[in-house]
Amino acid sequence: MAHFSDLPLDLLPYILDYLSKSEYDALVRVCQSLHKEVLPYLYRDISFTATKSRGCARKLAFLLRTLLEQPSLASHVLKFRLYGPHAYWNRYNPWSDNEDTWTMNLWGLEGCTTLSKAQIILVSNQFYQFVDEEVHRSLAQFRGRSKDALAILILTRLTELNTLELGDGFLRYSLFLPQIIKRAIRFFPKLTRVILGDRRRDTNNAVAYMDLDLIRPIFYLPTVETFEWTMSEPWDFWWNGPRPPRCESLTKLHLFRSNISRKILSFFLAATPNLKVLHYRQEIVFSRTMVGDTNRFTDLSELNFALRNVTKTLEDIKLSLQLGPGSLCYNQIFERGLQFPAVQGTLYILREMEQLRKIEIPILFLLGWAPDFAARLHEVLPSGITELTLRDDFVDLCPWATGMNCHKKVGLIGEYMENRSVYAPHLRKFMIRISGMKKEGWLVEAVYDLKLRIYGYEVLQYIYHPEGSDVDMYWWLFGE
Repeated sequence: MAHFSDLPLDLLPYILDYLSKSEYDALVRVCQSLHKEVLPYLYRDISFTATKSRGCARKLAFLLRTLLEQPSLASHVLKFRLYGPHAYWNRYNPWSDNEDTWTMNLWGLEGCTTLSKAQIILVSNQFYQFVDEEVHRSLAQFRGRSKDALAILILTRLTELNTLELGDGFLRYSLFLPQIIKRAIRFFPKLTRVILGDRRRDTNNAVAYMDLDLIRPIFYLPTVETFEWTMSEPWDFWWNGPRPPRCESLTKLHLFRSNISRKILSFFLAATPNLKVLHYRQEIVFSRTMVGDTNRFTDLSELNFALRNVTKTLEDIKLSLQLGPGSLCYNQIFERGLQFPAVQGTLYILREMEQLRKIEIPILFLLGWAPDFAARLHEVLPSGITELTLRDDFVDLCPWATGMNCHKKVGLIGEYMENRSVYAPHLRKFMIRISGMKKEGWLVEAVYDLKLRIYGYEVLQYIYHPEGSDVDMYWWLFGE
């Protein structure tokens, strides 16, 4: 058997990709001859999670000390992530912030024993270059915020960074982050991907966090290609530059857990002339006192208008609807006799997107809300699509969800699929997504009838249940 040190160096990336952080460390200790080759893999992807302990602050301090003593290591860091609930970031400072210890402002590093006094003075002075002058006038608010200061000082040294992911907890906690994001062009000249927020909502915190000073600067970065973020509807929106941005490099936008109006979405799409991928997971709050506010989310005319900005470039679109926190559940809506606002119109703008290949949208965006109205699918969908997924979002709330009207609506899908060689000759994959793992019901019966209509020698059908979810996916795969 060959020794590990005898393996060709070009095989190292394939081997190291399967090793954990502890295995990396063990490898470095036992194989000093490979230390130089292994080192980049130890630092290329760094993440910290604030927990109910003081360990996160200490680890941040150790990393900062390492980067101060060996600055060249910072060039190996390509991805940096910060996770954890806001409460854990805000607490568990392992060092005393005794005001008598220092006579100068240390921006939250008071008492940090991991760093030497010389290092603390050095990095504290650097903060004056990172933040605006008005921040200098409110120094007391930074005392005891060691994790904030340490994380930001680390970030400002990662000039090779290409991926930055910050969870809701750190976004809420950090006072320095907006100052750094404002100067992102200077600090992160190679940044290509930014993720702001947690994809899954913190059940202990129903209020969504949103700071426009973290979101707007991303659209002015000349290198960013992918931006994923959560955002609530602002009171007002404006660009903070001398003119609206035009981010030529941005090709993917992913809005998750968002309740912004289609008007705000239009601002973002107008700033991304080369956008190829758009994923937009919208949350709608519906209760007895908020019916009027819901109407602006269910009128598709504004969504058609917003998407007009990217008709020539978009290749992949994924839209979904769900009830947001504070909403009544389906059973409560039925029991109280409330009428959910109708989804008005269809998403006809898709027809104009000649580059569009992958579509995932609610069925209602194609078949409409009223039982006596439905556009033909070929009147809405472009002919060049290769994948189509239809979701059952809000179908249970619409008038045609029960009875033969449901079969008539779904029958229009069968009509389209039977003539796919004419309407969509390149279609290779068709899916219907049904939530709740329903084993019976009008929609499920209509989909089973659809299976009898879409068949053939080159058609493969099956039902897929993603692990850990309450969703059933009905698949059709078409041959050449």
